Amino acid sequence: MKVFIPHKKDRNVYFDEIINSSNNEFFFGYFKEYKASYTIVNIQFPEAIFDLEIPTKEQLMELEKAMIHWKEKSKIVLTLNDDKSHYDEENKYDDLFKLINKYVDGVIHLGEHSLVSYKNDFPEKCKHVVIFHPLYESLLEKISTANFEEKFNLDFKDKYVVAAIGAIRSLEEVNLLLKIFKRLPHKNKLLIVPNMFNFKQKPNFVPYRFRKIYNYFAEKRYCYPLKKEQYFFGHNFIDYEFMVDLVKKSSLLAIPRRRNLNSGNLFLGLTFDKPMIIPRIGNLTEVAELIGFPVLDLEQNNFKKNLLQIVETNEKLDLSNKKYQELKKRFSPKEIAKQHESFFNDLIKNI
Repeated sequence: MKVFIPHKKDRNVYFDEIINSSNNEFFFGYFKEYKASYTIVNIQFPEAIFDLEIPTKEQLMELEKAMIHWKEKSKIVLTLNDDKSHYDEENKYDDLFKLINKYVDGVIHLGEHSLVSYKNDFPEKCKHVVIFHPLYESLLEKISTANFEEKFNLDFKDKYVVAAIGAIRSLEEVNLLLKIFKRLPHKNKLLIVPNMFNFKQKPNFVPYRFRKIYNYFAEKRYCYPLKKEQYFFGHNFIDYEFMVDLVKKSSLLAIPRRRNLNSGNLFLGLTFDKPMIIPRIGNLTEVAELIGFPVLDLEQNNFKKNLLQIVETNEKLDLSNKKYQELKKRFSPKEIAKQHESFFNDLIKNI
């Protein structure tokens, strides 16, 4: 079966896990490059269809014509990675998301929360299925590590290293991350965030040669009263070989998401058997409770007490025990790929 992804391949390797374990053929490309030989059109990230640019009315009309054409020979499937764009505070992508929702034949939800919350946003005849996010097994097997400490002139010895992987997307997430870190009851703790201020666009009037100065003052503004020796913040995505090394050396992974439906960081932590601070949001709650991880209730009044309870529970977790390892198998890429194939086959029975 040929599956068309109508946008560029995302730098996140999560979908590679499915592709590498699948019997299907996958093709990425501009939405106008669709071919009638494609059985499934699988939209992963709607905003990527127009290369992360806000589409015009004319572009939306072109996409609508394309989707009507696709439905003549193929089935359209949306993987609901999120219900809105991560950086779209003004909801400028709303028309794009609504258009796609109107024409899809099937939706892959990454948890029951998503299914219950968003099923009614789609046509009555649309088919729905829950298929979890896969583990990042390729990072265990195929990625050679490079020394994160050497690259950034850091020393993790005798440190309680708290890492937040992925881009920090809002000031809300910054505040939550710092709130978590400040209240952790560990000595010699060190916060590592490779991509801290991705959400904060530099003003156009800041010349290139002054960007380091701008970043410096941004750190001081948001991170007070932390001392410089307590944290390391980068401003870009890091290569996987350095990221894997950081995850392996971390004492704790923090997931500072506030409004996300999903987070690959949870499955990154599961892949490497890491204790985590997991917020009670979206599909994360279901997965965490399924495998026996505590969750941080962001609405609870006594935040510090709840956090300390989670830290205590994390320290008692035995992530090498047979039961936990068996539970993880339901997220294996082979199992997830098999479920995708089954859902695709169910859809094309009606072609």
